[in-house]
Amino acid sequence: MDSASTSPLGEDRPLHGLRVVELASVLAGPLAGSFFAELGAEVIKVENPKTGGDVTRQWRAAGESPEGPSAYYAAANGPKEVQMLDLYSDEGQRQLHGLLSEADLLLQNFRPAGLVKLGLEPQALAERHPHLIHVHLKGFFSEPDRAGYDMVVQAETGFMAMNGEPGRPPVRMPVALMDVLAAHQMRSAALLALWQRERDGLGSYLEVWLDAAGLSALANRATEHLVAGSEPQPLGALHPQIAPYGESFECACGQRVVMAVGNDRQFAALSGLLGHPEWAADARFASNHDRVSNRTALTELLASALSRLEAEPLLMEALNSGIPLGKLNLVSEALDGPTGRAMTAAFKCDGYPVQHVRQVAFRVHRNGNRST
Repeated sequence: MDSASTSPLGEDRPLHGLRVVELASVLAGPLAGSFFAELGAEVIKVENPKTGGDVTRQWRAAGESPEGPSAYYAAANGPKEVQMLDLYSDEGQRQLHGLLSEADLLLQNFRPAGLVKLGLEPQALAERHPHLIHVHLKGFFSEPDRAGYDMVVQAETGFMAMNGEPGRPPVRMPVALMDVLAAHQMRSAALLALWQRERDGLGSYLEVWLDAAGLSALANRATEHLVAGSEPQPLGALHPQIAPYGESFECACGQRVVMAVGNDRQFAALSGLLGHPEWAADARFASNHDRVSNRTALTELLASALSRLEAEPLLMEALNSGIPLGKLNLVSEALDGPTGRAMTAAFKCDGYPVQHVRQVAFRVHRNGNRST
Protein backbone atom coordinates (compact mmCIF):
# COMPACT_ATOMS: atom_id res chain seq x y z
CA MET A 1 0.00 0.00 0.00
CA ASP A 2 1.23 3.53 -0.83
CA SER A 3 2.53 5.17 2.34
CA ALA A 4 0.47 8.28 1.57
CA SER A 5 -2.77 6.33 1.79
CA THR A 6 -1.93 5.19 5.33
CA SER A 7 -1.13 8.69 6.61
CA PRO A 8 -3.70 10.75 8.54
CA LEU A 9 -4.21 13.00 5.52
CA GLY A 10 -4.41 10.12 3.05
CA GLU A 11 -4.40 11.16 -0.59
CA ASP A 12 -6.10 14.51 -0.05
CA ARG A 13 -4.07 17.46 -1.38
CA PRO A 14 -6.25 20.52 -0.75
CA LEU A 15 -3.47 23.05 -1.50
CA HIS A 16 -2.68 21.70 -4.96
CA GLY A 17 -1.93 24.70 -7.17
CA LEU A 18 -0.48 26.81 -4.37
CA ARG A 19 3.13 27.85 -4.94
CA VAL A 20 5.52 28.41 -2.05
CA VAL A 21 9.05 29.81 -2.20
CA GLU A 22 11.04 28.79 0.85
CA LEU A 23 14.16 30.80 1.58
CA ALA A 24 14.25 29.67 5.19
CA SER A 25 16.93 27.43 6.64
CA VAL A 26 17.47 25.15 9.65
CA LEU A 27 14.13 24.04 11.13
CA ALA A 28 11.12 26.33 11.71
CA GLY A 29 10.74 27.66 8.16
CA PRO A 30 11.57 24.33 6.48
CA LEU A 31 9.04 22.54 8.72
CA ALA A 32 6.42 25.06 7.64
CA GLY A 33 7.42 24.49 4.01
CA SER A 34 7.10 20.72 4.44
CA PHE A 35 3.62 21.20 5.89
CA PHE A 36 2.47 23.04 2.76
CA ALA A 37 4.19 20.52 0.50
CA GLU A 38 2.39 17.63 2.17
CA LEU A 39 -0.89 19.45 1.59
CA GLY A 40 -0.14 19.51 -2.13
CA ALA A 41 1.52 22.88 -2.61
CA GLU A 42 4.48 23.23 -4.95
CA VAL A 43 7.34 24.19 -2.62
CA ILE A 44 10.57 25.53 -4.09
CA LYS A 45 13.36 25.57 -1.53
CA VAL A 46 16.10 28.06 -2.40
CA GLU A 47 19.55 27.43 -0.96
CA ASN A 48 22.83 29.33 -1.29
CA PRO A 49 25.39 27.35 -3.32
CA LYS A 50 28.29 29.40 -1.96
CA THR A 51 27.66 28.25 1.61
CA GLY A 52 26.89 24.64 0.76
CA GLY A 53 23.14 25.14 1.08
CA ASP A 54 21.06 24.86 4.21
CA VAL A 55 23.47 24.58 7.15
CA THR A 56 21.67 21.47 8.42
CA ARG A 57 23.16 19.56 5.50
CA GLN A 58 26.36 19.56 7.59
CA TRP A 59 24.71 18.66 10.90
CA ARG A 60 25.32 14.95 11.45
CA ALA A 61 25.27 12.94 14.64
CA ALA A 62 28.32 10.97 15.72
CA GLY A 63 28.33 7.75 13.75
CA GLU A 64 25.89 9.02 11.11
CA SER A 65 26.85 8.09 7.58
CA PRO A 66 28.53 10.89 5.58
CA GLU A 67 26.67 9.68 2.49
CA GLY A 68 23.39 11.23 1.44
CA PRO A 69 21.46 14.00 3.20
CA SER A 70 21.91 14.43 6.93
CA ALA A 71 19.11 13.14 9.12
CA TYR A 72 18.54 16.68 10.37
CA TYR A 73 18.14 18.05 6.85
CA ALA A 74 15.82 15.20 5.87
CA ALA A 75 13.70 15.86 8.97
CA ALA A 76 12.47 19.22 7.66
CA ASN A 77 12.78 18.89 3.90
CA GLY A 78 10.42 16.46 2.26
CA PRO A 79 8.60 16.79 -1.07
CA LYS A 80 10.23 20.03 -2.24
CA GLU A 81 12.07 21.21 -5.33
CA VAL A 82 15.53 22.52 -4.40
CA GLN A 83 17.13 25.36 -6.38
CA MET A 84 20.60 26.71 -5.63
CA LEU A 85 20.61 30.50 -6.09
CA ASP A 86 23.10 33.14 -4.98
CA LEU A 87 20.69 35.87 -3.88
CA TYR A 88 23.55 38.37 -3.63
CA SER A 89 24.14 38.20 -7.38
CA ASP A 90 22.19 39.97 -10.13
CA GLU A 91 21.33 36.63 -11.76
CA GLY A 92 20.18 35.20 -8.46
CA GLN A 93 17.94 38.22 -7.90
CA ARG A 94 16.49 37.91 -11.39
CA GLN A 95 15.65 34.26 -10.81
CA LEU A 96 14.28 34.91 -7.33
CA HIS A 97 11.83 37.55 -8.52
CA GLY A 98 10.85 35.33 -11.39
CA LEU A 99 9.86 32.72 -8.81
CA LEU A 100 8.08 35.27 -6.62
CA SER A 101 6.08 36.66 -9.51
CA GLU A 102 4.28 33.32 -9.72
CA ALA A 103 4.35 32.42 -6.03
CA ASP A 104 1.59 32.69 -3.47
CA LEU A 105 3.68 32.37 -0.35
CA LEU A 106 7.23 33.29 0.69
CA LEU A 107 8.85 31.82 3.82
CA GLN A 108 12.14 33.32 5.02
CA ASN A 109 14.15 33.78 8.21
CA PHE A 110 16.84 36.32 7.29
CA ARG A 111 17.78 39.01 9.78
CA PRO A 112 16.04 42.32 8.97
CA ALA A 113 19.32 44.20 8.51
CA GLY A 114 20.16 42.10 5.44
CA LEU A 115 16.82 42.18 3.64
CA VAL A 116 17.59 45.08 1.28
CA LYS A 117 20.68 43.36 -0.16
CA LEU A 118 18.64 40.19 -0.64
CA GLY A 119 15.82 41.99 -2.44
CA LEU A 120 13.43 41.10 0.39
CA GLU A 121 12.66 44.46 2.00
CA PRO A 122 8.96 44.04 2.88
CA GLN A 123 7.56 47.29 1.47
CA ALA A 124 9.50 47.06 -1.80
CA LEU A 125 8.56 43.40 -2.13
CA ALA A 126 4.87 44.20 -1.56
CA GLU A 127 4.98 46.88 -4.26
CA ARG A 128 6.64 44.54 -6.74
CA HIS A 129 4.51 41.47 -5.87
CA PRO A 130 1.26 42.77 -4.33
CA HIS A 131 -0.32 39.30 -4.35
CA LEU A 132 2.48 37.74 -2.31
CA ILE A 133 2.07 36.50 1.25
CA HIS A 134 5.42 37.07 2.91
CA VAL A 135 6.06 35.25 6.20
CA HIS A 136 9.19 36.39 8.02
CA LEU A 137 10.54 34.44 10.98
CA LYS A 138 12.62 36.52 13.39
CA GLY A 139 14.46 35.66 16.58
CA PHE A 140 13.33 38.14 19.21
CA PHE A 141 10.26 40.36 19.37
CA SER A 142 12.01 43.27 21.09
CA GLU A 143 15.40 42.86 19.38
CA PRO A 144 14.63 42.60 15.67
CA ASP A 145 18.21 42.26 14.43
CA ARG A 146 19.30 39.70 17.01
CA ALA A 147 19.79 36.24 15.51
CA GLY A 148 17.57 33.60 17.06
CA TYR A 149 18.82 30.18 18.11
CA ASP A 150 16.60 27.60 19.71
CA MET A 151 19.04 26.91 22.53
CA VAL A 152 19.17 30.58 23.53
CA VAL A 153 15.42 31.01 23.22
CA GLN A 154 14.78 27.94 25.38
CA ALA A 155 16.94 29.56 28.03
CA GLU A 156 15.54 33.09 27.79
CA THR A 157 11.85 32.14 27.69
CA GLY A 158 12.06 30.15 30.92
CA PHE A 159 11.72 26.67 29.46
CA MET A 160 15.16 25.49 30.55
CA ALA A 161 14.72 26.80 34.09
CA MET A 162 11.68 24.52 34.45
CA ASN A 163 13.15 21.53 32.65
CA GLY A 164 15.02 18.79 34.46
CA GLU A 165 15.03 17.31 37.95
CA PRO A 166 14.77 19.33 41.17
CA GLY A 167 18.17 20.31 42.51
CA ARG A 168 19.94 19.52 39.23
CA PRO A 169 21.24 21.92 36.54
CA PRO A 170 18.69 23.04 33.91
CA VAL A 171 18.36 20.82 30.83
CA ARG A 172 17.55 21.72 27.23
CA MET A 173 14.62 19.93 25.72
CA PRO A 174 15.60 17.06 23.42
CA VAL A 175 14.08 18.70 20.34
CA ALA A 176 14.36 22.28 19.08
CA LEU A 177 10.92 23.01 20.47
CA MET A 178 11.08 26.79 19.92
CA ASP A 179 11.55 26.14 16.20
CA VAL A 180 8.71 23.63 16.15
CA LEU A 181 6.40 26.08 17.92
CA ALA A 182 7.43 28.90 15.57
CA ALA A 183 6.71 26.65 12.57
CA HIS A 184 3.14 26.29 13.81
CA GLN A 185 2.86 30.07 14.15
CA MET A 186 4.18 30.51 10.60
CA ARG A 187 1.59 28.08 9.26
CA SER A 188 -1.21 29.81 11.14
CA ALA A 189 -0.12 33.23 9.93
CA ALA A 190 0.14 32.05 6.32
CA LEU A 191 -3.26 30.34 6.35
CA LEU A 192 -4.87 33.46 7.84
CA ALA A 193 -3.28 35.62 5.12
CA LEU A 194 -4.44 33.22 2.40
CA TRP A 195 -7.99 33.48 3.74
CA GLN A 196 -7.75 37.29 3.82
CA ARG A 197 -6.43 37.34 0.26
CA GLU A 198 -9.46 35.38 -0.87
CA ARG A 199 -11.56 38.29 0.40
CA ASP A 200 -9.57 41.32 -0.77
CA GLY A 201 -7.05 39.95 -3.29
CA LEU A 202 -4.10 41.45 -1.43
CA GLY A 203 -0.97 39.86 -0.06
CA SER A 204 0.44 40.42 3.42
CA TYR A 205 3.68 40.73 5.32
CA LEU A 206 3.59 38.65 8.51
CA GLU A 207 6.15 38.56 11.30
CA VAL A 208 6.72 35.57 13.59
CA TRP A 209 9.23 35.45 16.46
CA LEU A 210 10.93 32.48 18.08
CA ASP A 211 10.76 33.96 21.57
CA ALA A 212 7.11 35.01 21.27
CA ALA A 213 6.22 31.55 19.96
CA GLY A 214 7.97 30.03 22.97
CA LEU A 215 6.28 32.33 25.46
CA SER A 216 2.88 31.58 23.94
CA ALA A 217 3.44 27.92 24.82
CA LEU A 218 4.24 28.46 28.50
CA ALA A 219 0.51 28.05 29.12
CA ASN A 220 -0.28 26.96 32.70
CA ARG A 221 3.36 27.28 33.81
CA ALA A 222 3.21 31.00 32.96
CA THR A 223 -0.01 31.45 34.92
CA GLU A 224 1.66 29.95 37.99
CA HIS A 225 3.51 33.26 38.10
CA LEU A 226 0.96 35.58 36.50
CA VAL A 227 -1.96 34.40 38.64
CA ALA A 228 -0.45 32.70 41.68
CA GLY A 229 2.72 34.76 41.95
CA SER A 230 4.99 31.72 42.27
CA GLU A 231 8.11 30.90 40.26
CA PRO A 232 7.72 27.66 38.27
CA GLN A 233 10.38 25.17 39.32
CA PRO A 234 11.73 22.03 37.63
CA LEU A 235 9.72 18.98 38.63
CA GLY A 236 11.12 16.36 36.31
CA ALA A 237 8.14 14.71 34.64
CA LEU A 238 5.71 15.66 37.39
CA HIS A 239 2.74 17.96 36.89
CA PRO A 240 2.69 20.88 39.34
CA GLN A 241 -1.11 20.88 39.78
CA ILE A 242 -2.17 17.24 39.32
CA ALA A 243 -1.28 13.96 41.05
CA PRO A 244 -0.57 11.24 40.16
CA TYR A 245 0.42 12.77 36.82
CA GLY A 246 3.83 12.31 35.22
CA GLU A 247 5.16 9.69 37.60
CA SER A 248 6.57 6.58 35.95
CA PHE A 249 6.69 3.20 37.66
CA GLU A 250 8.50 -0.03 36.89
CA CYS A 251 6.28 -3.09 36.68
CA ALA A 252 7.26 -6.66 37.54
CA CYS A 253 8.14 -7.30 33.88
CA GLY A 254 10.60 -4.39 33.75
CA GLN A 255 8.36 -2.20 31.57
CA ARG A 256 7.70 1.30 32.88
CA VAL A 257 4.24 2.86 32.84
CA VAL A 258 3.17 6.47 33.34
CA MET A 259 0.03 8.02 34.82
CA ALA A 260 -2.09 11.02 33.87
CA VAL A 261 -4.84 10.77 36.48
CA GLY A 262 -6.66 14.10 36.35
CA ASN A 263 -9.71 13.72 38.57
CA ASP A 264 -11.07 11.94 41.64
CA ARG A 265 -13.15 9.46 39.64
CA GLN A 266 -10.09 8.28 37.76
CA PHE A 267 -8.11 7.99 40.98
CA ALA A 268 -10.85 5.90 42.59
CA ALA A 269 -10.84 3.60 39.55
CA LEU A 270 -7.04 3.36 39.67
CA SER A 271 -7.13 2.49 43.37
CA GLY A 272 -9.60 -0.30 42.69
CA LEU A 273 -7.57 -1.58 39.74
CA LEU A 274 -4.47 -1.82 41.93
CA GLY A 275 -6.38 -3.66 44.64
CA HIS A 276 -6.45 -0.78 47.10
CA PRO A 277 -9.90 0.86 46.94
CA GLU A 278 -9.29 2.31 50.41
CA TRP A 279 -6.85 4.84 48.91
CA ALA A 280 -9.72 6.80 47.40
CA ALA A 281 -11.20 7.34 50.88
CA ASP A 282 -7.87 8.12 52.54
CA ALA A 283 -7.90 11.74 53.73
CA ARG A 284 -4.42 12.21 52.24
CA PHE A 285 -5.64 11.30 48.74
CA ALA A 286 -9.38 12.06 48.70
CA SER A 287 -9.08 15.08 46.39
CA ASN A 288 -6.58 16.18 43.77
CA HIS A 289 -5.37 18.94 46.07
CA ASP A 290 -4.76 16.36 48.80
CA ARG A 291 -2.87 14.11 46.39
CA VAL A 292 -0.64 16.96 45.23
CA SER A 293 0.10 17.85 48.86
CA ASN A 294 0.89 14.23 49.74
CA ARG A 295 2.54 13.21 46.51
CA THR A 296 5.57 11.52 48.05
CA ALA A 297 3.50 9.15 50.19
CA LEU A 298 1.19 8.39 47.28
CA THR A 299 4.11 7.69 44.93
CA GLU A 300 5.58 5.19 47.38
CA LEU A 301 2.29 3.28 47.60
CA LEU A 302 1.83 3.25 43.84
CA ALA A 303 5.40 2.09 43.23
CA SER A 304 4.97 -0.81 45.64
CA ALA A 305 1.69 -1.92 44.08
CA LEU A 306 2.86 -1.64 40.48
CA SER A 307 6.12 -3.50 41.14
CA ARG A 308 4.05 -6.68 41.59
CA LEU A 309 2.03 -6.34 38.37
CA GLU A 310 2.69 -7.10 34.70
CA ALA A 311 2.46 -4.06 32.41
CA GLU A 312 0.50 -5.41 29.45
CA PRO A 313 -2.57 -6.77 31.32
CA LEU A 314 -2.50 -3.72 33.58
CA LEU A 315 -2.57 -1.34 30.62
CA MET A 316 -5.40 -3.29 29.00
CA GLU A 317 -7.49 -3.22 32.17
CA ALA A 318 -6.77 0.48 32.61
CA LEU A 319 -7.90 1.15 29.04
CA ASN A 320 -11.16 -0.76 29.59
CA SER A 321 -11.75 1.14 32.85
CA GLY A 322 -11.03 4.59 31.44
CA ILE A 323 -7.89 5.09 33.53
CA PRO A 324 -5.18 7.12 31.71
CA LEU A 325 -2.07 4.96 31.95
CA GLY A 326 0.54 4.66 29.26
CA LYS A 327 3.60 2.69 28.29
CA LEU A 328 6.96 4.46 28.40
CA ASN A 329 8.28 3.93 24.87
CA LEU A 330 11.63 4.54 23.29
CA VAL A 331 11.48 6.71 20.16
CA SER A 332 12.03 3.58 18.04
CA GLU A 333 9.10 1.87 19.77
CA ALA A 334 6.84 4.89 19.27
CA LEU A 335 7.70 5.04 15.55
CA ASP A 336 7.07 1.31 15.21
CA GLY A 337 3.51 1.60 16.53
CA PRO A 338 0.51 2.06 14.20
CA THR A 339 0.41 5.84 14.63
CA GLY A 340 4.17 6.13 14.26
CA ARG A 341 4.08 4.15 11.02
CA ALA A 342 1.21 6.29 9.70
CA MET A 343 3.13 9.46 10.56
CA THR A 344 6.33 8.30 8.82
CA ALA A 345 6.87 9.30 5.20
CA ALA A 346 9.34 7.66 2.81
CA PHE A 347 10.76 9.75 -0.03
CA LYS A 348 13.93 10.54 -1.94
CA CYS A 349 16.17 13.42 -0.90
CA ASP A 350 19.15 14.29 -3.11
CA GLY A 351 18.54 10.95 -4.80
CA TYR A 352 18.81 8.94 -1.57
CA PRO A 353 15.88 7.07 0.01
CA VAL A 354 15.11 8.60 3.42
CA GLN A 355 12.26 8.81 5.92
CA HIS A 356 10.97 11.52 8.21
CA VAL A 357 7.97 12.32 10.38
CA ARG A 358 5.08 13.97 8.56
CA GLN A 359 4.06 17.53 9.40
CA VAL A 360 0.36 17.05 8.65
CA ALA A 361 -1.34 15.27 11.54
CA PHE A 362 -5.01 15.73 10.65
CA ARG A 363 -7.59 14.17 8.36
CA VAL A 364 -10.06 16.05 6.18
CA HIS A 365 -13.76 15.20 6.06
CA ARG A 366 -16.17 17.11 3.82
CA ASN A 367 -19.95 17.02 4.21
CA GLY A 368 -19.58 14.36 6.86
CA ASN A 369 -17.49 12.05 4.70
CA ARG A 370 -13.76 11.46 4.60
CA SER A 371 -12.55 13.06 1.39
CA THR A 372 -9.79 10.56 0.67
